[in-house]
Amino acid sequence: MIGKMLGNRYEIIAMLGAGGMANVYRARCTVLNRIVTVKVLRKELAEDKDFVRRFQMEAQAVALLSHPNIVSIYDVGEEDGVPYLVMEYVEGSNLKEIIREKGPLSATEAVNIGIQVCAALEHAHSKGIIHRDIKSHNILVTPGGRVKVTDFGLARVLSIPSVTMTQSGSVMGSVHYFSPEQARGEEVTPQSDIYSLGVVLYEAVSGHVPFQGDNPISIALKHLQEEPKSLRLENPNVPPLLEQIIFKAMAKDPKKRFSSAAQMQQALAEGQPSGVIYPSEEEQTRLLPQPEQMEAKNKVSKKRKLHPGAVVALALLGLMLVAGGLFALSRWYFGGTVVVPNVVGLTQEEAEEMLKEEGLEVEVKEASEQGTETDIVVRQDPVAGMEVKKGRLVRIWVNKGPASVWLPDYSGAEEREAILALEGRGFIVKVTRENHDDVPAGYVIRQFPAGDSNQPKGSNVTLVVSKGPVEKEVIVPAVVGLKVDQAEAALGAVELNLGEVTEKPSDKEKGVIIEQSIAPGSSVKKGTAINVVVSSGLQEKETQLKIDVPEEGELIIVIKDSQGTREVYKQLHKEGDKVEKVFTVYPPGEFQIYFQGKLRQTVPIN
Repeated sequence: MIGKMLGNRYEIIAMLGAGGMANVYRARCTVLNRIVTVKVLRKELAEDKDFVRRFQMEAQAVALLSHPNIVSIYDVGEEDGVPYLVMEYVEGSNLKEIIREKGPLSATEAVNIGIQVCAALEHAHSKGIIHRDIKSHNILVTPGGRVKVTDFGLARVLSIPSVTMTQSGSVMGSVHYFSPEQARGEEVTPQSDIYSLGVVLYEAVSGHVPFQGDNPISIALKHLQEEPKSLRLENPNVPPLLEQIIFKAMAKDPKKRFSSAAQMQQALAEGQPSGVIYPSEEEQTRLLPQPEQMEAKNKVSKKRKLHPGAVVALALLGLMLVAGGLFALSRWYFGGTVVVPNVVGLTQEEAEEMLKEEGLEVEVKEASEQGTETDIVVRQDPVAGMEVKKGRLVRIWVNKGPASVWLPDYSGAEEREAILALEGRGFIVKVTRENHDDVPAGYVIRQFPAGDSNQPKGSNVTLVVSKGPVEKEVIVPAVVGLKVDQAEAALGAVELNLGEVTEKPSDKEKGVIIEQSIAPGSSVKKGTAINVVVSSGLQEKETQLKIDVPEEGELIIVIKDSQGTREVYKQLHKEGDKVEKVFTVYPPGEFQIYFQGKLRQTVPIN
C-alpha cells in the first residue's frame, strides 16, 4: 500500500496500525497538500456486506459530528472495490500509550482530559450518537494538550430510523471499560459512555484499569458485582472530590451516574485541583452567555433583595467589568488574527523571534527529555496551524536535557536490593549474568555506567550479576564389588556423594555393592549423588516335598537353585511308598524328580 494513490488524491505514506476491521495509514492529500489519516477496510472483509455496512456507518456517524474534541472525517471513497475513510490526522499519542510511558497522571492532567472528553460526548449525545467504546486507546492527546476522541464509527446511531443494529452487527467495547449494562447485553445509553469515561479517569490517576481478570467473562462479572478499590488508598495525591466524581460516573445503576456528560464536565471543572479551568480563546467565545441565559439570570436576580451597600459595590464592580470587558473585546475584535507558526525544533532564540514577529506573546518553560538535543523547542501550545488573535500567549517548552541523578556503586550488593534502589532513583535496570569464582550467586559483580557518578534520570543501568563459580565435572569411579564404607570413601575422593543405599538378594557376599546408578567413567558435576544397591546374600528357605512312588525302583531328587545344582536324595522304593522330606533351598529354583534314571517331574521353588 505504501506509495499507492487512492481516488487519484490520497498518497499513502506509512502504516499507522492495524485493527480487526481495517488498516490505518498516514497519507497526503495531493489537492490540499495536507496530512490525513486513511482507514482502509481489510480486503477479506470487503465482500462481507455486514462489515461494509458497519464501515459505512462510521462515515455516517462521524459526519454528523463537528467538534474540536472529535476526530473529523473528510472524505469517503472506494478503491478496487474496497471502501476507505479519510479522516483528520492527529499528532501525538493515545492516552493508553501516555499512561504506559509516564505512569499515573496528575489529578490536574486527568481532569483536563476528562473535561475535553465530556465536551466531545455531550456533542455526540446531543446528535443521538453513543460512542459505546470509550477507552484510553480511543482518546488522542496532541503535544499541546488538545484531546481528540476517535472511533465514533462503531457507535449506534440512534437518530437514524433506517439504521437497525442486529446482534451480529452490534459492536461491543473493550471489556475492561464495559458498563454493567453492556456486560449484560442490554441497551446502551449516554450513561454507558459516562461509565466508561469513569473507568478511563480511574486508569489515568492510578495507572491501571479498576477490574482485571484471566478472561473477558471474569472481568465483565467484576463490572457487574464488584466495587472499584479506593483510589486514595493507592494514590493519596488524588483529591477526595475527584475520587467521588470518578466513582459516581462508575455507579452500577445508570440512574445514579451523572445525568449527562455536560453535568460530569461541570463537576470536573468545579472540583479540579487547580480550582479553575482557563479556556482557550475559542472556548471563551463559545462560552459567552446567550441572550436567553442572560435574561433568565436577570429574572432570578430580580427576585433577590440586596443590601443597599452591596448594590453600590456590585454596581461599581459591574462598571469595572463592563469597561474591562469592552476593552478586551475591542482588542480581540480589532487586533487581527495570525496563524501560529511551527517553532518545534528551533532554538529558544529563533522561536521567540519568530513568534514575536507574528505579534504573539511568548512564555518559555523548561522540559527535561532524553534523546533530544538540548536548548531546542520540543513542544508548543497552541500548536502550529491554529488561527489566534494577535497578542495571544504562546507557551514553548525548551529541552534542558534529562535531569541528573546520583548513581551509587552497587558492586557486591544483592541483586534485588540493587534493582529496587536503582528503580527508586528513576533508572531503567537491565541485568546480565556471568560466572564468578569469588562473588556469590545473586550478587552484583559490576555495573555500567560505573557507580559514584551523576547520570541522566531515566537512563539505563546494566547490572552484571554473578551466577557463582563455574561448576567443574569429575569422572565417576567404579564402586561395584566394594563395601558401602569403601564406596563412600572412593566417591568422596572425587567430590561426589553417596546417595540412596538399597538391598536385594544375590549370590554375592552380603554387604557387597552389586549395582550403581551412574556407570563408571561418566562425567558428572561435583556434588552429584550416586545411588547403590547392596547384596543381602542368598535367601535361605525350608521347603517340604511330598512324593508318591509310582513304581518300584530308585528315586533320585535333585535341587537346582541360586546356590547351584545338587543331588539331595537317592534311595530304592517299592511301588506305593510315600516320601516326605524337608530340604533347605535358595530360591528361585526347582526340584527335579527322577525314577529309574529318567526325569519324571519338576516342582518349582518360589
